[in-house]
Amino acid sequence: MMRARPGRRRPPARPGALVAALGLLISAGCAGRPGGDATAPAAAPSTTAVVPYVDVSLGPTPLVEMARATGVTDVVLAFALATDGACTPSWGGTRSLTDPGLLAEIDALRGRGGRVAVATGGADGPYLETTCATSGEPAAAYGALLDATGSTHLDVDVEASIPTGTVVQSLRRLQDARGTDITLTLRVTGPQAGLEAPALDLVRAADAAGLRFGVNAMVMNFPFRDSWARAMTDAVDATSGQLRALRPAPGPSGVAPSLGITLMIGRTDTGPVTTLADARAVAAAASARGLRDVRFWSLARDNGNCPGAAAATFDCSGVEQAPFAFTETVRDAVRAPAAHQHTQDGS
Repeated sequence: MMRARPGRRRPPARPGALVAALGLLISAGCAGRPGGDATAPAAAPSTTAVVPYVDVSLGPTPLVEMARATGVTDVVLAFALATDGACTPSWGGTRSLTDPGLLAEIDALRGRGGRVAVATGGADGPYLETTCATSGEPAAAYGALLDATGSTHLDVDVEASIPTGTVVQSLRRLQDARGTDITLTLRVTGPQAGLEAPALDLVRAADAAGLRFGVNAMVMNFPFRDSWARAMTDAVDATSGQLRALRPAPGPSGVAPSLGITLMIGRTDTGPVTTLADARAVAAAASARGLRDVRFWSLARDNGNCPGAAAATFDCSGVEQAPFAFTETVRDAVRAPAAHQHTQDGS
């Protein structure tokens, strides 16, 4: 199990105020679409979606601001966790699922044509998946999360040990009852290795249970040599190869799992810096390969407020950039991947 990562965990609350920036998300299968002002760049239709993660536990959430600036209107809200040791979901274990400000932002985003996926898990706990004891309890917690947000897409981000059998049974129960779209967001161990062994075990178990699901590979925070953009792209190909080997034909569900990826923008937790050129190259490669979506961690970090930062932080990328520059870069790269293939080496 990997350690909690500074750029992907919730910081201590600031006295007397909510933390003013946020950000995360990754496996939602939702496309960025036009939905903003007449002056905003419209996200062109693409087979590969652009889906920023948003860490709503940090509040407030600039969903509409992003949509106005970029035309990207779909997000993954993260992370729903257990509240005070109970099998009751809340954002980051602290913010109510029915927070009026958040619900108003969600409604406004949907008014622009946006879609919202919701995520559990993440780098820190307490996980619903380990707090809820029986298969019925996680399914009920997932249902409460979906009902509160009006979402039909659940992203289960697994970065810790979980009771695989219970979780898979819960997801199958949820999907049978609601038809929920499900994505498993899983860790990658390296450019050639692809998904870690426990992640592959979860994929096998989900497939054997007849679950219909997609896989979201976190191409971040692993050792590499030479080009970071090339390493991330190689990790995409390694993961794709693993899924093909596991399921050369559709499994019991009748549908092979689709693949999406999540990258960490700017300075990562383990040292590499994902530049705008890196993000452009990886997003273009993902689109050229027909991947379902490109996600990134996170919307709150998509600004240049801390250029040259020595460590990853939750509210800025650590590189020089304009606000929402990564969102725009990924958006443009998936529109015309062929035009960006020459940047795949990060140059």
